[in-house]
Amino acid sequence: MVEVDWVSYDPGRVKAAAESIASHMDPVMVHFIENCVSCAACETACPYYAVGEEYGPVNKAENLRKLTRSQLSILPKIFPWLFHAGVPRSAEELNKWAEMAYRCTNCGLCYVTCPFGIHSGEMIKLVRGFLTKTGRVPTALKAMIDLEVSTAYNQVEGFKKLWSEVLEKAKEAAGGELPLDKKGAKYLYITSLAEAMISPEAIVSAVKILSTMGVDWTMPSDPLSIRAPVGALAGDGEAAAETIKRIYNYIKEIGPEYVVLSDGGYPYTSFRFDLPKIVGEKPPFKVIHFVELVLEAAKRGEIKFKKGDEKVTWHSPCKMGRFAGLIEEPAEVLSMASSNFRKLASHGLFNKCCGGGNAIACVVLPTLNFLGKLTGMNMKISKEEMEFLKNLEHDMHIAGKAKIDEIKESGADVVATACVGCIHTIRMNARVYGLDVAVKNIVEVLADKIEKA
Repeated sequence: MVEVDWVSYDPGRVKAAAESIASHMDPVMVHFIENCVSCAACETACPYYAVGEEYGPVNKAENLRKLTRSQLSILPKIFPWLFHAGVPRSAEELNKWAEMAYRCTNCGLCYVTCPFGIHSGEMIKLVRGFLTKTGRVPTALKAMIDLEVSTAYNQVEGFKKLWSEVLEKAKEAAGGELPLDKKGAKYLYITSLAEAMISPEAIVSAVKILSTMGVDWTMPSDPLSIRAPVGALAGDGEAAAETIKRIYNYIKEIGPEYVVLSDGGYPYTSFRFDLPKIVGEKPPFKVIHFVELVLEAAKRGEIKFKKGDEKVTWHSPCKMGRFAGLIEEPAEVLSMASSNFRKLASHGLFNKCCGGGNAIACVVLPTLNFLGKLTGMNMKISKEEMEFLKNLEHDMHIAGKAKIDEIKESGADVVATACVGCIHTIRMNARVYGLDVAVKNIVEVLADKIEKA
């Protein structure tokens, strides 16, 4: 992966990056590129359209069309001005492309509203891949990718201390020793350092649920990732694949029937849907979320709930809901746990985005400062990137306002969700808009309500 560079412009690097991205086109991506009629049906669905009309999905994805036209078609190569083809010609233009690409959460609202089934988010992901190859990648994101691929995060004192503290609390929740790295266990619970940083109680609660259920389970003794596969957020498919293959080898060594996740963000869809293509075989295990585990156990009569009366609502992570189809299941288990569960106005397939997904909330300045204090890493940020990050944070708050307004209207005191990024974003945006609400992983809400039947 190239070094971060928000200042210079290297024509050779830009050309090589464009050729690399164009060489990875598949039939699905060609459909996305060629069949958009610019009807703008997707525009108002995008959370960043509230920031400015220029951030509509069609306009942001047009940069990939410009790039591929310049590489794959003869006439646009000869007459680029006639076909709106080309790549950035200056450092300023590269930075503008980055500004556009990082105003996309890849939430899929554009996809489900498009009458032609065009997923602009996946197109913009390729634009990010192009930008990463030219050096336009946020410093914090690159640092996380490098640490994850090399597994050097296990040598960072701040991370080691954090993980140790979480395991100690999990041990208390289990009421004894944790079954770490236990081969042949039926259930393998996989978490990440991101959960340990943002929602450590989710890990503790997950352990409590597994222990209460009395199932045969295990978890890794060391964290397997920052938040696998973090490379995907920068469009770095090679880094993402390397991380996934490493974790896949660990899972096969343990040999579980089920891999259980408490993070319902992009790690869930990556391991549930993308894994077979990346590793080249059908995995010998099933990937599920805790919601699925708990709901099925309740239906079989293996557990029961002590119903509370908390005013709780559900924010559906785009990956877990819109892309994986777990839309009503979380609402069903929360209704079992609370007599005061209330749905958000946009509950369902068209659930509003939090505004900080696809690494946006992970690279803004508050997160950068938090990571610096935790790890002791000194991330040197150029003046150009600093300006980019300040503007991104400002726009993230605007993009997330619709979700905050919706939560306010629900009257909920607790927002349950299942994505580290959503938890972090909603907390930040809630502070900005003066909303006093607890934001928790759904396993935290369920843990104290579940009893062995």
